[in-house]
Amino acid sequence: GAGLGIEAAPVRSGLDRSIRKIHLAGYVIRTRGLDKICSPPKRIASMNIRYADLDGDNAEEAIVEAVTCRSTDGNADVLGVFAYQPPDSVRELPFDAATPASKAIFDGQLGPVRLELIDGRLVRWFALDAGRCASGDPKAAGKRSILYRWTGKAFAVDRVEDSRPTRAC
Repeated sequence: GAGLGIEAAPVRSGLDRSIRKIHLAGYVIRTRGLDKICSPPKRIASMNIRYADLDGDNAEEAIVEAVTCRSTDGNADVLGVFAYQPPDSVRELPFDAATPASKAIFDGQLGPVRLELIDGRLVRWFALDAGRCASGDPKAAGKRSILYRWTGKAFAVDRVEDSRPTRAC
């Protein structure tokens, strides 16, 4: 479909790649109810999929960012990690909502949240609102990266890194 991007991490020998045979766009459409509220050509405007073994089970998971008909600003409204479930099904791997300071972790978010594979790690990141200069112009934003680790049951925050803005007022 339009806007479908697929990127693969380096493949290890013997890695189970069964997740690649699943039609993830169809899964997202069904599980998010898009088949009931959107016309077919507009259900998913774009979808990026990256593959990597994120939970150490020697099988690839799919990291998905999708812009659906429910997006109000053109940014991805589906961010998730999906694992193959035999026979020919899929499940979404959860993020641990009980992580300490999980509510404050998104304070200062400016713009969309992204979910990516960076240096083999699952990372959510977004620009940080740096406030405004005395002139009223926005300050250059920094970036917050939230690195996750798999606990055996969910993705938990491993650490949070903030980068500084590239310029001041």
